[in-house]
Amino acid sequence: MSLESVVGELMLVGKELIATYTGKINAINASVAAAIAAVPSNTKKFYVNPVSGDDTAEGTAEAPLKTIGRAVSRTPSGGVVDILLQADYTMDSRITVENKRMHINSDKDGVKRKLKAGHYRTTDGSQTYMAGFLLSRGAESLLTNAQVELPSPAGLTPVPSGMRNSFFTVDIQGGSAIASVKLSSSEVISAADSAAYLVGASHSALALEVYDCIFPANFGGRYVFGVPSGTAPATLSNLLTNLNSL
Repeated sequence: MSLESVVGELMLVGKELIATYTGKINAINASVAAAIAAVPSNTKKFYVNPVSGDDTAEGTAEAPLKTIGRAVSRTPSGGVVDILLQADYTMDSRITVENKRMHINSDKDGVKRKLKAGHYRTTDGSQTYMAGFLLSRGAESLLTNAQVELPSPAGLTPVPSGMRNSFFTVDIQGGSAIASVKLSSSEVISAADSAAYLVGASHSALALEVYDCIFPANFGGRYVFGVPSGTAPATLSNLLTNLNSL
């Protein structure tokens, strides 16, 4: 076999090896790209409409979810969820937000959406709790352009009381070192006979910030469960707030 033939065969083998290598690399790159694309984003945005929504929908403005709970559950642990309400929302149970940051806003600028808290009974029927949000394992909650309505306890037996009579509560099993609640451009409305609290966090430190918000004139002593009316926040070592008085 001549030298020229040997060189020709070697070049052919080399070209085949290069083609095989290139094909393998392209396949690997395509697999990596597909794997990256399949990783869910930690930031979610869902529209919610309790009237026309469907919890099997995509959660877009045109196809909203029905419940806030579904929007929270479709957000990965450690993620952020922006929930845009298209209508007023009545809460008849407690929604758990675990290791997530939740921001509830109106879908329209300048329009406040109502979050109407109802009541529910414990499974054994021995206690009555107020519906709201349970913040667990470092969860944070922000409300913007919202009206939080605290309900009347009239006719309920037993009457709701204690920390579970709070709109925001924190897992008492030590799930959170600190609870974070922020209200922005929002309003709290309370029934005349309501004794409900905004936040109950007796086993955690609390960061409570409010900006451009309206509270009832007689709301003192009900911002934070267990804190008497007129308390100066600076006297509490486990509370960070921009409120001048509680």
